[in-house]
Amino acid sequence: MMHIIVCVKMVMDPEMPFSVFKVDPESNKPIVPDGTSAVLSTFDECALEAALRIKDGQDCKITALSLGAELPKSLLQKLYALGADEVIGIEAPEFEHLDAFSTANALTRAIEKIGDFDLVFMGRQSADWEAGLVWAGVAEALQLPSVSLVREATPGDGKVTAVRCVSDGIEAVEADMPALLTFTSEVGEIRFCSLKDMMKAKKKKIVKWSAADIGFETVERMQLKTLFVPEMPVVDCQIIEGDDDGEKGRRLARALADQGLL
Repeated sequence: MMHIIVCVKMVMDPEMPFSVFKVDPESNKPIVPDGTSAVLSTFDECALEAALRIKDGQDCKITALSLGAELPKSLLQKLYALGADEVIGIEAPEFEHLDAFSTANALTRAIEKIGDFDLVFMGRQSADWEAGLVWAGVAEALQLPSVSLVREATPGDGKVTAVRCVSDGIEAVEADMPALLTFTSEVGEIRFCSLKDMMKAKKKKIVKWSAADIGFETVERMQLKTLFVPEMPVVDCQIIEGDDDGEKGRRLARALADQGLL
């Protein structure tokens, strides 16, 4: 049976209103707004969907792996509801605001603890920091061939064929398994999970590991100097009124001409 490990990060909702996003200037850390919930990182959802499509066509086990200081139980259950066969949450205070190198180190140790696998799927980058560094660190540490920006993957006969996005179109590449692939939004949205699936997921066991369980050691190589919310420029907006579109157009043209823009 094929075994795919999918790494899924839980992040602050990137669709939250800009006005509610705040940063603590003392700690250089984002403040979670009241009334907002964490979500699955978008590109990691794409990676999970790609794994589920493989599972649709052949005998395959999917292990969803998530790392964080606090992992919402509802999101771990959602991974089961979407179709994962096993969900592992690695949760410890040590995992709060890790840099890319420490995150890669923790995921590497967790994957090694899981053991035999054929493929590791990850998003091209996270939906919060969007650095796109962790996957490269994991691939290097595990000595795996890696393919980035993948939109479709087809494994078979000890190899995986990946269709990846490039600047002038797409290309197909082949890699020996085990291998690590990162997925982009061209995969499409994650499939819908019904209320019935969510109810079933609540009965399944979520495996929990601590930092000690994976032998985690911090490997900080990046130091965050400053984190701030950029000031938005003030835009002077003028509304052109008129009884109909023709009058509005004439008034707009006159206003542009008065300002030397026509």
